[in-house]
Amino acid sequence: MPVTSASFFRLFTAAERTLAPRWAWMAAIGVLAAIQLTLIWSHQAWADEYQALLIATEASNQSELFAWLRYEGHPPAWYWLLQAVALFVPFALILPAAATLCAALVQCAILFASPFNRAERLLLASSQYFLFEFLTISRGTTLGAALVTLGLVLWRSRWLWLIMALLPMVDFLFGVISGVFLVLKWREKDLWWPGVFVWLAGSVFAGWSVIPPADMVSASEAMNMQSNVFSWFSKMGSLPLPFQGGISPQWNTPVTPIANFAWIGMLWLCWELTRPNVWHRLGVLGFFGLTLAFSLVVYPIGLRHLMLGSLLLMALVWLQRAASLPSPPRSTMAWQIWLVVLSISGLATSVISTSRGFDRGGDVVAEINRLGLTDKRWIALPEWRTPAITGRSKIAFERLGEDCSFRFVRWDHAYDALASSEALTAALGADIAANGRGYLLSDMDFNGFDPDLIAPLAHVERGYNGIDYNIYVIGRNSTEKPREPSRCHSTR
Repeated sequence: MPVTSASFFRLFTAAERTLAPRWAWMAAIGVLAAIQLTLIWSHQAWADEYQALLIATEASNQSELFAWLRYEGHPPAWYWLLQAVALFVPFALILPAAATLCAALVQCAILFASPFNRAERLLLASSQYFLFEFLTISRGTTLGAALVTLGLVLWRSRWLWLIMALLPMVDFLFGVISGVFLVLKWREKDLWWPGVFVWLAGSVFAGWSVIPPADMVSASEAMNMQSNVFSWFSKMGSLPLPFQGGISPQWNTPVTPIANFAWIGMLWLCWELTRPNVWHRLGVLGFFGLTLAFSLVVYPIGLRHLMLGSLLLMALVWLQRAASLPSPPRSTMAWQIWLVVLSISGLATSVISTSRGFDRGGDVVAEINRLGLTDKRWIALPEWRTPAITGRSKIAFERLGEDCSFRFVRWDHAYDALASSEALTAALGADIAANGRGYLLSDMDFNGFDPDLIAPLAHVERGYNGIDYNIYVIGRNSTEKPREPSRCHSTR
């Protein structure tokens, strides 16, 4: 073994000795728990997190929930969890409470039930993926990560089949992970046919729940998201070192300057870490191959969704260790170096997000209150950032050109007013003529327009998620007119 490898393993051995005393191990766990809880309870949720919360809590029954979810493309499991938590805690605490439940399960499984040594457990638990991406930002991925981790703990139990049936009901890509697990159980000659039936039933139900309605306008269409192979490789290159933004830290952006070539390192990790089992290699590479095909043919998969490939790779290493499969020293060192990199990234991201603030929706609400505009008529253009405001206030936004208001986004709307300056001028002019003065929120800059048509009032600088907020007055010299618009998304 090269000297450098020997030195590295001696470093890990020293870390193990340091963590060997019970008091040292429990102290390390206590520090990690304090960091995780601080992150969860100080996190400023962004629009996507509030979107799910508003849908879950404002649906009057399950029929209405499913009608709304068909525009989301997400099965109901995360929304059901939010509804369950809402029975016990006030609205403002639902997201952190749900995240805490999932984080407790995941971190306890890693720290007390995983087949790694103590140093590896601590690094994995403090990694960018678990500490921040999956467990601090509260969304369906939080529940999915908890189910995957629980499934690893219950791998030899028949309860695993219930976990596998629930995974597709979280998200399509978690359904793919459950499919990989199914193949592995088949290879182990450990299929339990009642469990397979339950998994099939869960998968079919999840697929049925996301059949899109005829009037759906996908987020990729509404946002004019371009999908190409280079974009996928850039996101793939942000996985081995997921310190998003790189030299200019910003969440949900490729890691500059390595993103365009570091995908080679991620593919190498997938190859190297799955040496003990060729079916593991086929599973993780097949997962990434599917995301590429899906991005090119159906819908561009975002960086935060592609991260589930890293979760799958970690799960496969977990299964290899649990089965005591022999791994060459080079693979072990690659795994441990990756854990160190992920932990440094996770801790650094946690500091940046906490100090900068993740989302500035709370500052927008404070600014609206300061300007005395809480009870005024509000329009959003485009609409997709509004849940960060409506989730923190009683404000409802109106849809430009329609006599209705909303508190969460429904993907049934094409933004024709944003096609050109002339289209926006015409749309705002028609709205002012019909409804008088109003106020507009956007993450876009509207410059060069007649200030009597639209004029800036305030700007709230972006947080770590990179979203700016702009407040405008429209028709500033017009008289306000009383309005009682109906709800845009009501099924009643």
